[in-house]
Amino acid sequence: MNEGVVLSCIIGTNNTFSTDEINIIPDVYKLYLGETEQNIYLENNPVTINGYFDEKNPEQSSLSFTGIDPFLTLQNYMPAEKDPDIATISTSVKGKLTPSMASALAYLADVNDYQSNKMLLDMIPEQDRKSLSAKWLVNRVEILSHQIIGAECPDFTFTDANGKNVSLKDFRGKIVVLDFCASWCGPCRKEMRSMLTIYNELKADDLEFISVSLDDSEAKWRKMLDEEKLPWVMLWDKTGFPKNSKTPSAIQTDYGFYSIPFLVVIDKEGKLAARNVRGEQVREAILKIRQ
Repeated sequence: MNEGVVLSCIIGTNNTFSTDEINIIPDVYKLYLGETEQNIYLENNPVTINGYFDEKNPEQSSLSFTGIDPFLTLQNYMPAEKDPDIATISTSVKGKLTPSMASALAYLADVNDYQSNKMLLDMIPEQDRKSLSAKWLVNRVEILSHQIIGAECPDFTFTDANGKNVSLKDFRGKIVVLDFCASWCGPCRKEMRSMLTIYNELKADDLEFISVSLDDSEAKWRKMLDEEKLPWVMLWDKTGFPKNSKTPSAIQTDYGFYSIPFLVVIDKEGKLAARNVRGEQVREAILKIRQ
């Protein structure tokens, strides 16, 4: 993740290569083999790469590394769950990682769980938060702190079907079910129909449903509106759905999600009451606020 090239070399006529020794800050770096790239955690240790690499058919390559034991240790603590909106880091890492390894694990795992990231940040003394991954983690925890239950939800302004700008703050004083979706997302369309049942059962002046589409195409979004004919507020975020989880959109960063459908329930004061909920969980969150 460090900007700029730290070391580079080319393969010699005898199919070997070597580099000069340099001192580096223990952190996450990108290893490039031709056009193939891999994030790797490195410390100030000699690293040796042996084997065969086929850039056209990487799956047929056979490489072995020595000198990357700390990186291999981090692999043991990577979450098995691949969905970053669900995955967490085990508390078993406490006392087992150096500060630089803690920030590297946070960056490599890239989970959306506030407690996991806060735990790793707490393992890093203030004076050791100078690496790029540590600075990334500090910012990450600050962003995620707005996504814990009881935190005030970030405002946004998107366009409705009539071209009118609509903001979250317009619904202060109401319970808001906020649904992030897209026309091409089958599970999103299924969840909308599930939400319609809840909407019809619980609709009242104190409740508002809002669907925010992350479609790249306005035409496809409008086609979905015509097909679903849902009775609640439908908005379009024209920035669309990013192709890379490392470069989420502004709304994804604010609400801490990568995959869709993603639903949150917001109370009448504009504070987060429930996040990443579906179906009956949405109903339960609404009823809990109404108690």
